[in-house]
Amino acid sequence: MRRWYYGWQILAVLAITETLTYGMLIYAFSVFVVPLEHAFGWSRATITGAVTASQFIAGMLAWPVGVWLDRHGARWLMTAGALWCGLWFGIWGFVTVPWQHVVVWLALGVGMAAVLYEPAFVVVANWFNRKRSHALTVLTFVAGFAIIIATPTTEWLIRSSGWQKTTWIFAAVMVFIVAPLHAIWLRRRPSDVGQFVDGATQAVVGPVTTIPAVKVIEVFRDRGFWLLTLAFFASTCALVVMLQTFVPFMIDSGYTAQQAAWYAAIAGFLALPSRLFFTPLGAVVSRHTIATVLCVMQSLALVALMIFPGGWGVWSCIVLFGLSFGAITPARAALFADRFGVAAYGAISGLLALLLTAARAMMPLAVELIRPRVGGYGPIYVVVGLITAIGGLAILLVKPPQSTE
Repeated sequence: MRRWYYGWQILAVLAITETLTYGMLIYAFSVFVVPLEHAFGWSRATITGAVTASQFIAGMLAWPVGVWLDRHGARWLMTAGALWCGLWFGIWGFVTVPWQHVVVWLALGVGMAAVLYEPAFVVVANWFNRKRSHALTVLTFVAGFAIIIATPTTEWLIRSSGWQKTTWIFAAVMVFIVAPLHAIWLRRRPSDVGQFVDGATQAVVGPVTTIPAVKVIEVFRDRGFWLLTLAFFASTCALVVMLQTFVPFMIDSGYTAQQAAWYAAIAGFLALPSRLFFTPLGAVVSRHTIATVLCVMQSLALVALMIFPGGWGVWSCIVLFGLSFGAITPARAALFADRFGVAAYGAISGLLALLLTAARAMMPLAVELIRPRVGGYGPIYVVVGLITAIGGLAILLVKPPQSTE
């Protein structure tokens, strides 16, 4: 009997750690906005501006992190990133003035570059080729529980223990769970444990990819890269707007914080069947078409929240957004891996993350600066929704890569 493929064990570990890190670093923050506002009287622009700073730092580091991953692998980088995040989550609970809050999130931005999806996708790209769609489905499906777990759990922790103790709990999870899992289990490539990509036997091992490896410099000359980047830039704008403003928007609309957190969790729950359906579907249907459909669904979610009254708008938004955002990230990873190969995937992924930094960094602060001037979140949601639809249509202009088989 052949030895169980170690890549699946690595995938299981990454599924657990990505669920925890995304939950704490990304999805939980919106639940902290109102408690911090009440505790210190800070403006929401000040509070969310810290996230802007963290996303900017994470994006700026994406390129060097990607180069490091291509040369050295993810094991110790992701371990150090988890320890670093644990340290600064612990410090966050002691802040008393805005500049300290911003410094903490600047530091957490460094950790984000080392522990979120970008390095995890590099690991998947190196351990899986023909089974890459299956691996991405497993990873993103399990990690999809992050918003389901993090949003209501964070709301409960803050309500029962206060926001400071909640940050210290986050610190303990990073240091005592996430970091050890990375250190013990992660390996750079199958040959490190005497195995082959996808768990194949030596007798049937072939080329690791049917797409020729593309030098990073050639990416800048590729029209498809820029069209895809435009589309995912727009999609990222929509994603950030929803993740950072949905809970405050619901509270402003008369819902309780607990109700808002559960609505966000339901959207996360709907992302799970979406990943099970759309990601494997990419093996039989053009991934370009799938990505376009997902972007348009994101657009409709934002617009529906504004057009339809009351519960109809809320549920339309939750269903459409949950089903779309659940599959957009693995669709992006698969499109770029298929187009450019895996030899320099870390560097290319880092380049993309760097370019998407503008969306991740500017949207939380921009929304809170614009909101008072336009009378609420509504006009912002509509504009971002329309931009996302246009970006999604740009994907259809990209020609699929030609196989070399």
